[in-house]
Amino acid sequence: MFREYLKLRRWVEPPYRYLFWGLVATIVAAATGGVSLTALVPLMNGIFTRNPIVLPAGFSRPAFLQILVNSLNAMDPITLVRWAMLFLIVTVIIKGIAMYYQNYCFKYFSYRILTDLRLAIYQTIQRLSLEFFSRKRSGEIAMRIIYDVGVLENVLSREFPMLFFSVCQIAVYFLILFRINVQLTILSMFVFPFLILPIINLGKKLRKLSRNQQVNYANLGNIIQESVYGQQIIKAYNREQEIVEKFSRENESLFRFTMSIAKRSGLVNPFSELLTTFAGAFIIYLGVRAVLAQQFSSGFLVLFIGALVSLISPAKAVVNAVAQIFQASAALPRVYGILEETPSVADSGNTVFSGIREAIILDDVHLSYGATEILKGVSLHIKAGQHIGIVGPVGSGKSSLVGLLLRFYQPQSGRILFDGRDVREFSLTSIREQVGLVTQEPILFSDTIRNNITFGAKHFSAADFERAVHISHVADFVEKLPGSYETVVGERGTTLSGGQKQLICLARALLRNPSILIFDEITASLDSQSEQMLYQALEEMMKDRTVIFVAHRLATVRNLDRIFVLINGVVKESGSHDQLIAKEGLYARMWALQQHGQPGMEDG
Repeated sequence: MFREYLKLRRWVEPPYRYLFWGLVATIVAAATGGVSLTALVPLMNGIFTRNPIVLPAGFSRPAFLQILVNSLNAMDPITLVRWAMLFLIVTVIIKGIAMYYQNYCFKYFSYRILTDLRLAIYQTIQRLSLEFFSRKRSGEIAMRIIYDVGVLENVLSREFPMLFFSVCQIAVYFLILFRINVQLTILSMFVFPFLILPIINLGKKLRKLSRNQQVNYANLGNIIQESVYGQQIIKAYNREQEIVEKFSRENESLFRFTMSIAKRSGLVNPFSELLTTFAGAFIIYLGVRAVLAQQFSSGFLVLFIGALVSLISPAKAVVNAVAQIFQASAALPRVYGILEETPSVADSGNTVFSGIREAIILDDVHLSYGATEILKGVSLHIKAGQHIGIVGPVGSGKSSLVGLLLRFYQPQSGRILFDGRDVREFSLTSIREQVGLVTQEPILFSDTIRNNITFGAKHFSAADFERAVHISHVADFVEKLPGSYETVVGERGTTLSGGQKQLICLARALLRNPSILIFDEITASLDSQSEQMLYQALEEMMKDRTVIFVAHRLATVRNLDRIFVLINGVVKESGSHDQLIAKEGLYARMWALQQHGQPGMEDG
């Protein structure tokens, strides 16, 4: 179990300096806590029983200790009380200072690890290829960062420090007990195996239950996220009750697992308290018999009982901490599962890609998602500065094809060449800096319009910004907004129309000044007015650039230099609009269907 926690060192660098001083402070706090109990001996003997202090037979008798005992025996009760209280106050002050530094150092140690761990998970997610996100639900990913790391936060910041502090306390109290009477202490130790072994077994069960609980949390997070995002469709199709029932089932499942954990965890305290109380009563009985036999004075019996009673709290804390650590360890494999993910597309190139000068070539490219083959031997030749269109029915592989150019995916076979060089020779960053991508669904962030436009643009001037917003026609509507470019668009740009959001995305792509523009069905969800405004923006944007236009409306691509018809992952036809019409093939039939207002691309 503890080996699982040690694996964290692969991704974070623990601040060992704070751990070291935290351990030192813990030892000091535990030691002073135990030493403060020794004030019971002179108080009991010198004040209450008025008997001299008699050292137990097992005590070593250095000169200073014998002098101290003689001095205490010679003091009058009032003086003895004063010195005992002063000793007690000093030890409590030292313990308080040590506890403060222990808490601070361990908190710093744990929170630094957790902060770096969250960052490591998030960085890993950002480095992963799109293939990972097709396998993992967004709610599940969020739960790994928020919930699982939150579980570890409790363990690292509280349970591990509590475990170590309690172990140190137990060691100090046992040292006191052994020095007073070895036989009694050995008898008291027999209780601990009976206390610990059931808890270890319980911890294993808690770990299994916690795994199921975390799956439920991830499912709930995903349902919430999907229901918020899909409210429009949920309401339009009257599925509110169905979604509520789905949430209720997962919520009830979470309740059952949580109660199972609570039921088993609830056994820890009463079980440990009953066992330690039973053992304590038996030891006290034997201790009283030892005092009556004059093996040591009554003060040491009180000290022995005090140390024994003081053992109960740290012993229970150890048991509880071990149970919590077992339970939380179930989150670690899920966290490691993300951290150990590797990108399916490796950034192995060192050459900087500075734009297309000759041509983009796809040579017999095959692409699969799992067992499903998406592209089946696609070959394309796109000259620099050429404007090409890719059309085809839904699911034909159009978006996957352009995703290959951005290296979102890695083909299983075939080559992709930029100016005759394999794309893998170029760095991912330099390729993506030369490509402006605008997708069918306008992707905006909950930020200002200005920050959405400048997202991803590293070097630009005020003149570049003005040019981008005027060519894209963003300026036409933004200047009418009360906040102008500082207007916050809201989550997913909900405060703007579909056409306005798409124009902002065009301005974002243009500001980067890319040599390649890719438009992935950007007119699919726009009305006629928005589409017309978009076309006006595109005419200026497309000048002197290589443009790839994925579309299902053939009118969108009719004026492009070349059109490729993609059917079931295979390029069936290619040519200009007029050439394809003259062939009277698939493209011509789809054109005829769309001209007559019938469903074309999706059914063609």
